[in-house]
Amino acid sequence: VSFYLYLSSLYEENKDLSNAENVLKEGLENIPKNADIHYSLGVIYEKTNRFSESIREMETVLSIDPDNAEALNFIGYSYADRGLKLDEAEKMIVKALKIKPDNGYIIDSLGWVYFKQGKFASALSNMKKAMDIMPADTAVIEHLGDIYLKLGRLKEAREVYEKAQKIDPKNKSLQ
Repeated sequence: VSFYLYLSSLYEENKDLSNAENVLKEGLENIPKNADIHYSLGVIYEKTNRFSESIREMETVLSIDPDNAEALNFIGYSYADRGLKLDEAEKMIVKALKIKPDNGYIIDSLGWVYFKQGKFASALSNMKKAMDIMPADTAVIEHLGDIYLKLGRLKEAREVYEKAQKIDPKNKSLQ
């Protein structure tokens, strides 16, 4: 398992997602019920804009390991980001958060679900918690800015967007 994961990550680092995918598929031919390989393949599918395939892989992870917080969060956030199945997304992320209560990415995901549901006070509360845990994560900062913007708190939105832009000046969405 380690060999396949390591080799695929090397390909991924070099932006060779096709070979990363092939290595993971070979790994699954030899070790078909490995949650880590399925998870990594799901990530590759997401990076190559194959949403349904990425979700299928994460569902396979959950069939092997129903308490896999990362897969629960992946599916929940993916749905929320697209505005799909928001109630299901919330349930999955809440379950993930019970498993890993201090995980900033999962807290961010829950805040993003609440944002998409129009529950802005809950979204803001969760995003501030995520910021406390991961103060330099530009995705979290950008989400916080989006919430402030939706709430009409323009000064705060601008401040957090500018903070994120200083961290990642090449980020086109922040520009």
